[in-house]
Amino acid sequence: MLPRARRLRRGLRARLRGPSLKRALAFGRLFLFEPARAAEACLSVEALPDGLKVYAVWIAASLLSFWMKPFDFPDINAAVAAPVQDLAFWSKVAVWEPVLAALNIALTTLVLHWMREGWLPLKTAAATLWSAFPLILTISLTRSAIGKPLFSLLFLLWAVPGALVARRIPRAQWRHVTSFLLGINAVAIVLLLPQAAAAVLRSEVLYKASLVLTVVWLLACGGVGLKSLTKTSLPRAVLAFLFANLALNVALMAAYQLGWLPLEVLKVLVYV
Repeated sequence: MLPRARRLRRGLRARLRGPSLKRALAFGRLFLFEPARAAEACLSVEALPDGLKVYAVWIAASLLSFWMKPFDFPDINAAVAAPVQDLAFWSKVAVWEPVLAALNIALTTLVLHWMREGWLPLKTAAATLWSAFPLILTISLTRSAIGKPLFSLLFLLWAVPGALVARRIPRAQWRHVTSFLLGINAVAIVLLLPQAAAAVLRSEVLYKASLVLTVVWLLACGGVGLKSLTKTSLPRAVLAFLFANLALNVALMAAYQLGWLPLEVLKVLVYV
């Protein structure tokens, strides 16, 4: 058994040091400072598995960061995400992470396709209304303006325009945007470091500054990269990226109202 165990360890080390990992590292590095080149790299067949590797690292790093961060920092009045944060809790969160990624990919691809052509003010107004509609539903439900059955029906109807647009999107575009959105997590991975440092130092200023930097950096890289990837203008790409993230967050809130998403998991997903 001992020689076999050694062979297994050597095989694992070889895979970790192999060309696929180096390629994934190079792929992720492009997103930090060369998003246009990253978009070009997303056209290759290797981009999707490379993006999945980057995304796997992001899941592990972000959950570890949330687990280690004091729950009362930076908000001293914040409630703990869950009374018992055991393996079962983190497994539940980890199961929801791919769902969140899939929603992000679907919404970004849909809104990006919608925003590519046409009169920009009209497209922007329609995207704003569509992205905010789950929030309108959620507010109406919490104020008892509508009941949960009607809320559920309207929430499902909200997805119909997206399904119609999705049918017109080529498979290649789905694959390219998916690779890009998985790879862009490299930016978030790097920016977890100043957030972790801020938590250790209990520096609220540094923590908030790192969050702002994360948003700005992701928005800049996402806009430039998606512009190159889809051959559209920068304003359209940036707006699509923004609207998709807005729709994602309000859809999560709606899913919580429907009882699909536990509150403690929602807290972690919104944070990371």
